[in-house]
Amino acid sequence: MSSHPHGSLENPDIAHEHSDINVRAIIWFVVVLGLIVLAVDVAMYGLFKLLDHMEVKNAPVVSPVALPPDQPLGPPGLQTTPWTDLKHFRAEQLAHLHGYGWIDEPGGVARIPIDKAKELLLKKGLPVRPELADPLEGTHAASGGESNGGRTLPGGGPDKSGQAVPQTAAPAAPAKPGGGGQ
Repeated sequence: MSSHPHGSLENPDIAHEHSDINVRAIIWFVVVLGLIVLAVDVAMYGLFKLLDHMEVKNAPVVSPVALPPDQPLGPPGLQTTPWTDLKHFRAEQLAHLHGYGWIDEPGGVARIPIDKAKELLLKKGLPVRPELADPLEGTHAASGGESNGGRTLPGGGPDKSGQAVPQTAAPAAPAKPGGGGQ
């Protein structure tokens, strides 16, 4: 007996029909389709070979003043190898930055390596300009005109925006011993 609670799951009256599919016709279809695809591939290969032969045969004569074959065609100034160009550019910049050379030989102006220039700058220091003759020049005068907010700024007086106003705080009352409130 079957272990299924509703009895056997097999029905002898129902089965698939053996005459619904023609296996021989499917096999012939696949074989004929494969032969057609192979014939089309061979025909296209032959057609491309014929077209290549016709192109070589009918190619125009190259002028002796034409571009050499190793030079790429394109608009003038077009960068065709940007990564190689960048590599060469950086190498030139590093050689310029870390080497000696003339900037103006008749004037006696030369360039020195950047490390040497930094070392000399640390030894000598930066040149300092003399004090301003007018005390209102520079950042000591307030700007006049209009601010971004639309309000008018007072002009003509000294700039007080950078000066800190000392604030005196009242001394804190000493705490009563014992804590607690009133």
